[in-house]
Amino acid sequence: MDAYAIIMQVDRPLAILMISLFFTAGCLNVLDPEVETPSIDIPSNWSDITQRQVSSPDLVEFSDCEELEITLKESILEEYRIQLLQAVEEEYHYFWDDVMMDGDMMAEDSSAETSSSVGGGATSSNQLRTEGVDYSGTNNQESGVDEADFVKTDGYHIYFLNGKRLEIMGTPQYGDLVYESNTTIEGNPVSMLLDGDRLVVISTVSSWNIPSENPLYSAMDWDGEYYSWRTTYLTKFSVFDISDRSEPELEKELFIEGSYITAREVSGTIRTVSNAWMDTSGMQGWLDLPQGYWNLDYDDPKRLEIRVEVAYQTMLDNENTLESITLEDLVPRIYERIDDEVITYPITEGDCASFAAPEDGSSRGINSIFSFDLTSQNFDFEADHIIGNYPLVYSSQDTLVLTENSWDMWWFWNSDSNDEATNIHMFDISDAGSTEYIASGRVDGTILDQFSISEYNGVLRVASTEGQWGRWWLEDPEPMTSNVITLQPTTDTTTGDTTLQQMGIIEGIAPNETIWSARFVGDRAYIVTFENMDPLWTIDLSDPLNPTIMGELKIPGVSTYIHPLSDDTILTIGMGPADLETGEGLDWRNIRLSLFDVSDFNNPLETTTLTISPVEDVENPCWSWSSSEATYEHKAFQYWAPKSMVAIPMNTYTSGYYDYETRTYTECDREWVSKLMLTNVTEDSLTSYGEVDHSDFYSSEEYWWNSYSIRRSIFMGDYVYAISSKGITATNLTTLETTASIALEYENAYSNYYYYEEVAVEDTEDSPDREAEEENSTNDADEESERDSSGSSEGSEGDEPCPDGSEGDSCRD
Repeated sequence: MDAYAIIMQVDRPLAILMISLFFTAGCLNVLDPEVETPSIDIPSNWSDITQRQVSSPDLVEFSDCEELEITLKESILEEYRIQLLQAVEEEYHYFWDDVMMDGDMMAEDSSAETSSSVGGGATSSNQLRTEGVDYSGTNNQESGVDEADFVKTDGYHIYFLNGKRLEIMGTPQYGDLVYESNTTIEGNPVSMLLDGDRLVVISTVSSWNIPSENPLYSAMDWDGEYYSWRTTYLTKFSVFDISDRSEPELEKELFIEGSYITAREVSGTIRTVSNAWMDTSGMQGWLDLPQGYWNLDYDDPKRLEIRVEVAYQTMLDNENTLESITLEDLVPRIYERIDDEVITYPITEGDCASFAAPEDGSSRGINSIFSFDLTSQNFDFEADHIIGNYPLVYSSQDTLVLTENSWDMWWFWNSDSNDEATNIHMFDISDAGSTEYIASGRVDGTILDQFSISEYNGVLRVASTEGQWGRWWLEDPEPMTSNVITLQPTTDTTTGDTTLQQMGIIEGIAPNETIWSARFVGDRAYIVTFENMDPLWTIDLSDPLNPTIMGELKIPGVSTYIHPLSDDTILTIGMGPADLETGEGLDWRNIRLSLFDVSDFNNPLETTTLTISPVEDVENPCWSWSSSEATYEHKAFQYWAPKSMVAIPMNTYTSGYYDYETRTYTECDREWVSKLMLTNVTEDSLTSYGEVDHSDFYSSEEYWWNSYSIRRSIFMGDYVYAISSKGITATNLTTLETTASIALEYENAYSNYYYYEEVAVEDTEDSPDREAEEENSTNDADEESERDSSGSSEGSEGDEPCPDGSEGDSCRD
């Protein structure tokens, strides 16, 4: 039979089914005409795909653990089955990555009073310092909701997760710096939350770096035969008593299997979200083709015959493999480490009552909401688990929201008539230590980041972009368009069920464009879409039943983050146009700040723009494109209202370049520039004010192998503190003179140096009490510091694991 000729005559979705009819009882003699390969009876419906059913995103608790196990295994089998069917049709995808940016903004919450000594936190004059008045904190999205970051301050100290170390610096007087202590953190510390004298450090721990002598090694059931772990990453919580900042005391260590996503703190209660994707050893989603397959001509129909038989056999093998996998292998565990002992907490206790899944869900990923009260001495915790895809997280003071793509990409295979959609799960967090499910809803399209979500007066507002852009196998996907939707929990009086019901919607915003930034402020919304030009849209949400577009402003360039200054003015950061004449494209060489007058909400106006570069000779071809973390991470953006000033970290470097006209390559002297750019901001003007330069902290040899740069800044009184992995400086905002400086020794967060201990920092003349610290350090710690001085790639919150397990600054969480 000529299977290749047949496949040319039928529709593609039926091709495999038609071909399979010819192999139900045959033998494949494909490697050698005289050698018969083993044959398999392939049923005629082996490649049928049941039409995907869309019902409801409402979370439904599992009746028992058996139902949970069956649901997870069905999803796993279908996922691998679709991968194998795609391989048979030679549809492969290598580069698509569903990544998200997790953005956040500015809290006006005041910090608690701390103790009276320098180590405890007060100044010598005992003057209380208040966040938002005396010093700037984390640039949070919502007031009263603190967001985890790798830099924190209480106004008296600066806490910095620098590589593998927690470093604490005191600021007894504004403009001063006193080195207090450092503590090496196990794994890769990525963020922390602070409440008074307790600090929670959140780390990502790679299973592959756990030493065999560590009790966690055996607790995680290392599979010596298959050479795999239950899961690649764990999220670790280290709770420190920092009442004595010179000697932080580790109180508690908890681990949950899965990758850390983000964390929030409201009124002393911390809620973290992690995503677990458990390893299913032995499952296979690719075709293990015989060597003779590759000796056949590409258009030889026998190649297709082989793919069909290998795929079906692999499906049978997967079914057999999955039978031996238990529920405990498919769900994450929680571990508590006490000294040399690890206590394992299975999360399937209580008949799996803590698990829920959308009614029409298809994922096998597990999102865990982990809640604990910082003020509790017992450190009790609550864990809730949702079967779903990698989520975005938003939080107000009373509401926690998780959003996730409604279905995995494999779900759309042979179901392309279904549209992209996003599930929204809403939780009540108004009671400390408690996370109660409210309702779920669904919107068309996908959501960019947390700034595309907002809760205000009980109404949830969401901005989404719809279209089939994620389906890489389509030749002509549906074009993109954007929506703004309002939703509200509504209870059915007949059934008593509560769901998130749509109240109002604006559809069809900016055809062929995607949302690049969004911001909800009270009953207003601002969104920026982009294809070749940047339209800023102003939207009135005062009537949630009838959201209305009020204005549209088309301007060159694009804004990636929106910061409200007042009811009449917004400040944005992004990139200017690549072509100054047409205004189209993007100039990635620099960044641009823009002011918009929105006092007339029907007619928004761009007041002024300011292009910022860390170097003056920007036309020098030796300079690489300059960049700023603030263009994609809102915590790097620091606006300080008392001084009407914004601080933006920027960096660039020199490299060789090729001149296409002369066809010559030019070497350039290596130079690394890392600066904090200061800009004066008024309601209608942007003026360059000055800069803080950290370039001298780095040698030309170091930067080549590292990604050093200023990452964060803190305003305190008349000073600004610039923070980078190799040093912290205090700068007087009047004179722009450096008043204090501490050089830091960076320790690679991705090294195999795993365990916890105190480590001394290399002596510098600007670090008081350094000799005493070195006397208390261990020889092992000193040797590790020497190893780190050679340089290695930086790791902190900007390098959080992406949904696919990789790591990089561009991952949108």
